[in-house]
Amino acid sequence: MHPVLFKIGPFTVYTYGFFVFLGILTGWLFSLKEAVRCNLPKDTISDLIFWTIVWGFIFSRLGYIIIHWNYFLEDWWGSIISSGGFVFYSGFLGGLLFFLFFAKRKRLPLLKTLDLLSPSLVLAHSLGRIGCFFYGCCYGRPTSSFLGIKFPSDSPAGQLGQPLIPTQLISSFFLLTIFIILLILRDKKLPPGRIFVSYLLLYGVFRFIIEFYRGECLGYFLGLSIGQWLSLGLILFSFFIWLRIKRIKT
Repeated sequence: MHPVLFKIGPFTVYTYGFFVFLGILTGWLFSLKEAVRCNLPKDTISDLIFWTIVWGFIFSRLGYIIIHWNYFLEDWWGSIISSGGFVFYSGFLGGLLFFLFFAKRKRLPLLKTLDLLSPSLVLAHSLGRIGCFFYGCCYGRPTSSFLGIKFPSDSPAGQLGQPLIPTQLISSFFLLTIFIILLILRDKKLPPGRIFVSYLLLYGVFRFIIEFYRGECLGYFLGLSIGQWLSLGLILFSFFIWLRIKRIKT
């Protein structure tokens, strides 16, 4: 593993941060390209992406703090400033809420814009998971199979001292697969909203399955992890949106 990509004097570039930045930049540029294709204003879409990312990161961080509340109570200020950690689902919720507010204020076509941004979000998420692998977070369960990877002892995953399932790389691969599927659906000229719904459904199903192999325990309820319950909620939400779209079309 290479948690540090390179150093220039006192300046350190971490691999995790590099891939998160690369994901954001790639997704952003792809969204602007899609905005031109969909005849939507590039400047407005760019502003939307910027502020959605900001609020997404804020909510993602808040989600991590809530989950690790006892740890943050010991040194709340130092933990907020120096300790890493983000939660995708809370970040997704925060970004979506701001998106709805911004899109309504700027009178953007809601479903069309959601379709435009969905592939970009998946692409950015896929690259971000590579960063998770190099940092050693979001790791899998111990395994004796050929898939097992032993992480450095100073990484979160390395503290277990055993070969682990590389769920980060598996997630990155399947997110990239979802990205390709969404591009195929985009070219089929589906009614507005179907690409966004497909993203919600595909990611919800994948995340529910991969949770069985993840090693981080954030709590369980009725035999399922918190992530799996959130995934089920995302799947149900995708069906709700699909029914709403179908009703509007009718």
